[in-house]
Amino acid sequence: YVLQDFQIAPDRVPELEAALKITEEVLRHLIVRKPEKPSPTTVAPPPADVVLEPVAVESRGAADASAGDREER
Repeated sequence: YVLQDFQIAPDRVPELEAALKITEEVLRHLIVRKPEKPSPTTVAPPPADVVLEPVAVESRGAADASAGDREER
């Protein structure tokens, strides 16, 4: 088997097929048209950076109060 990938004008295909039919070395042939690749689509921009928010915030007064409790002991 031989696979060839080539480009040819559509009006030249019958001429190529005729040449392949009379060539003794070619037992069978098949010419197919490859589907065109889809045009590239625009890529969506990357998502904005995710800003993480704290789940719980300890108030400054509560932190000082608990620190004060530890010092008294």
